[in-house]
Amino acid sequence: MYIKNYICGHVVETVELEKINGCVERYRKLSKNEMIDTTTGEIIEVENSKSRDEQLGSLERTIRRLRMIINANFFGEPNELFITLTYRENMIDVKRLYSDFKRFYMRLKRRYKGYKFEYVNAIEPQLRGAWHIHLLLKAMNVKYLYIPNEEIAKLWGYGFTKTKRIESVDNIGAYLSAYLTNLEDGGKGARLYLYPSGVNIYRTSRGIKKPHIIKGDMGLDEKYKVYERDFEIKDGDDVVNRVTIKQYNFRRFCS
Repeated sequence: MYIKNYICGHVVETVELEKINGCVERYRKLSKNEMIDTTTGEIIEVENSKSRDEQLGSLERTIRRLRMIINANFFGEPNELFITLTYRENMIDVKRLYSDFKRFYMRLKRRYKGYKFEYVNAIEPQLRGAWHIHLLLKAMNVKYLYIPNEEIAKLWGYGFTKTKRIESVDNIGAYLSAYLTNLEDGGKGARLYLYPSGVNIYRTSRGIKKPHIIKGDMGLDEKYKVYERDFEIKDGDDVVNRVTIKQYNFRRFCS
C-alpha cells in the first residue's frame, strides 16, 4: 500500500494506492505535448484531444486540488471574507472575467493599502452561459477584516456582489467546491458539464500555501474520518490499481 497524506490545516486528505505500477509512476509530463517514459527514457507524444469523460475526470481532479489549497489557507477566521462577484448582463467571456477581476483586485489593494491580502478565486458557470466569480480573501497582517459589501460593489462596478463571513464552516474547501460542481435542479456534479475544455477554474495570489505532503501511514484516528471513496484504475478492461481517498477533519470532532 502506497499512502500520500495532504496536510491542509485541520483537514487531512489521504490517497492510498494498492500498488505502485507503470500506470501510476512510469510516465512524467515534460510539456503540453510530450511525456517521458522514466523506465526507458523514451519521449512520447501526447494526444491532447480528450473524451467528455476524460475532461470531466480532469475537472474533478482540479476541483480536488483547489479544495486542498483552500483548506491549507482558509479556516473561517475573522480576517477572512467570502465574496461573490457577478455581472448585470449575461457575461459569457472568461478572458474578460479574469481581466475584470484583475482590475477589481488592484482597486481593492489601492483602497485598502494597509492590508496584506492573499486570495483564492474560482469561476462558476450558470445554465444560461453567464460567468461569475467566487473570491476567498484574507488579510494576513490583521486579526479582523471588515469591508462593507457596498464598498466591494463599488470597487467591482459590474453588477451584484455578496460579502459574508464563513466562520461557522469547518471545511471551506468542500463548501466552495459545492458551489462549483453542483446544480440545485441538476444534482451533484452536474455543473461540471458547463465548464468548457481547457478553462482555468481557479487562480491564487503568490503567498497562498500549497498543502504539505507526508508519505506513509500516519496512523490517523478513524473517528475523525468524514469521507471515503474507492475507485479502480483500468487499462482497457483490466484493473491495474485501486485507489482509496479519505478525508479527516480534526476540528469537527475536537469538542
